Amino acid sequence: MMEKGTLYMSDDGQSWKPVSDFEFGNLINDPTKRQHNFATPVTARYIKIESKVIAGNGNSLSIAELDFFE
Repeated sequence: MMEKGTLYMSDDGQSWKPVSDFEFGNLINDPTKRQHNFATPVTARYIKIESKVIAGNGNSLSIAELDFFE
């Protein structure tokens, strides 16, 4: 589970721009659904998520579900 990360956006899948850092906190002891809101609306064809901190100092990561809303 990811505690901290950065979201990147791209229109072509080649050039990436960082859009937002996020922090979900301690997901191991509190696995409730988390939400991240962008400061301003974002439009892109591709999204990339870079993990900065994995819960429990792990070295692998899985994501069960991502929902994006307008």
